[in-house]
Amino acid sequence: MLNKSLIAKNIILITKSSQLKNKISIKKTIALVSGANRGIGKAITEELLNNGAVKVYAGGRKPESLAGLKEQYGDRLIPVQLDVTSETSIRAVVQEASDVNVLINNAGVLITGNYKAENMLETMLQNFEVNVLGVARLTQAFLPIIEKNDNAAIATVSSVVGLGNMPVANGYSASKAAVHSMIQGLRGELSDSPVLVVGIYPGPIDTDMTKDFEGVPKDTPELLAKNVVEQLAKGEEDIFPDSMSAQVKQAYFASPKEVEKQFAGF
Repeated sequence: MLNKSLIAKNIILITKSSQLKNKISIKKTIALVSGANRGIGKAITEELLNNGAVKVYAGGRKPESLAGLKEQYGDRLIPVQLDVTSETSIRAVVQEASDVNVLINNAGVLITGNYKAENMLETMLQNFEVNVLGVARLTQAFLPIIEKNDNAAIATVSSVVGLGNMPVANGYSASKAAVHSMIQGLRGELSDSPVLVVGIYPGPIDTDMTKDFEGVPKDTPELLAKNVVEQLAKGEEDIFPDSMSAQVKQAYFASPKEVEKQFAGF
């Protein structure tokens, strides 16, 4: 039997949540971007700064690689050494970046492999260590800071292959599916909070990470970053920021099973 009072309570909670969520003012944004030293993370960092962000903490294992951006943006860009697999590294960044109001969980790895490979478990663990546990560590560490700041958002990069597994990259796809679920879980947990929780679902983007995927159409990280920042400013919760992901979005909402079949061909 349906619990009508519980349903009514949930409806009120959802309505309250939608009323609390805010558009994000990029000009009031103090962001931390993980994996900011290349590819998607670097492009998002630049796009935020080009659109007037107060400052961006650009996290990466090798912050010295951001010297060129530091020269371009001056004090508005703060390179920080960040390894999302290390709680010690994350604690140090929390101390330095205690004014952050927008977290961009971008750091990730793409290690191919499937069930027939001898090293299947190894590649699965490598993908999950960075893509899943890295997101969990960084989000948990910065959540208390972000919750007490205005103009607050947590945006996390998943992937279209988190919605339909690509067997050649089984472990990666599975990790991004976990990230998709984590985004939904965090959004539910913060449903009575003004913090905007955003999922980003790119298709193949022309970066070092996808260089081995030949013959696959790829949009530029700059186009992705432009769309991400635009949609973030509008308060969108789910962002499909490139041409392939926009197609996958339509197909997924029409028939998740059909997306599964399409990706199974890779």
